[in-house]
Amino acid sequence: PTTTIDNMGRLWTAYVIGEHVYVSYSEDMGKNFSAPVTVNAEPEEIYTNGENRAKVAIGNKGEIYVSWTVVRDGPFYGDIRFSRSLDGGKHFEPVRTVNDDGLQTSHRFETLFVDSHENIYLAWLDKRDLVERQSHGETYNGAALYYTVSQDKGRSFSKNTKVADYSCECCRVALSETKDGNVSAFWRHIFGENTRDHGFAILAPNKVVSFDGRVTNDDWEIDACPHHGPSMITGNGDNYHLSWFTLGDKRKGIFYGRYNHQNKILENLKTIATTGSSHPYITKFRDSLFLVWKQFDGEKTNINLLVSTDEGQSWNNSRLVSSTTGASDHPLLISDNEKVFLSWHTSEEGLRLIRLTNQ
Repeated sequence: PTTTIDNMGRLWTAYVIGEHVYVSYSEDMGKNFSAPVTVNAEPEEIYTNGENRAKVAIGNKGEIYVSWTVVRDGPFYGDIRFSRSLDGGKHFEPVRTVNDDGLQTSHRFETLFVDSHENIYLAWLDKRDLVERQSHGETYNGAALYYTVSQDKGRSFSKNTKVADYSCECCRVALSETKDGNVSAFWRHIFGENTRDHGFAILAPNKVVSFDGRVTNDDWEIDACPHHGPSMITGNGDNYHLSWFTLGDKRKGIFYGRYNHQNKILENLKTIATTGSSHPYITKFRDSLFLVWKQFDGEKTNINLLVSTDEGQSWNNSRLVSSTTGASDHPLLISDNEKVFLSWHTSEEGLRLIRLTNQ
């Protein structure tokens, strides 16, 4: 499940069972949930593997936006799907496909993001350029990062725009609003023949403002997708707080760095965790950064937390937040106006919402 909190303090969740996406809400932070509402009236096979999941986001007036990837016939083929509810989640409009190329190929791993201006961004990994190159007998490595924007609360979406060629094929994309109202993107990218580090770009509703190229330099050479997407949140000034996983020649484990878009420098690099660690997630609440990740200790899977109160310059000692002995999902961080929560789903305990702030 994916979770978020609306401006009324209700917890919303989107999840997949069988061939349907469902949405429900809780008014007591997960103790009880409303009856689930079906988003897609017509059943369809939906990707739910790894970092490919149904997403939910909320508009300022309670609009409910949901996205997911439908499975199509072919090797990892798919389309990016979207629906919205304008009556508080009681009913959802007919499902639409937002990738506009009409090709039977791979469009997957979408990220749904609503900025403070109510623009709805959808960014995903797309192989339409691979199809084009192969039709001319050329080679193409990986996929490409594409996005589209709705400026009318999901009624319509802009023409798909390519951010960069040669993205990794199956890692989540991180989006965060910039200080000037655009959106930054941070994703795993293929550099050279098969080095899987990370790229960074600034996106506006009508154009790619900048593609900064390579911002991490771990030299992870692998002819496969790691299924470990990065996490990012906007900091002060031109700074962006980044966290990612790598098994490169230079570094192995989970790392944090502060990236300055103005001078294109990644600084304050810190090792967060090494052995058995995976899937970091970072957010900012008031003046503090919160960073969580999974770590297997040989018997159970733990979620650990680090907090920084000085823009990532220093971090407190890590503390254990939660554990499970069974299978578990990746950790997510969500917040309302007063608190930050860990949202974590496990096979044994179900969906858990764990408060991380004292006030």
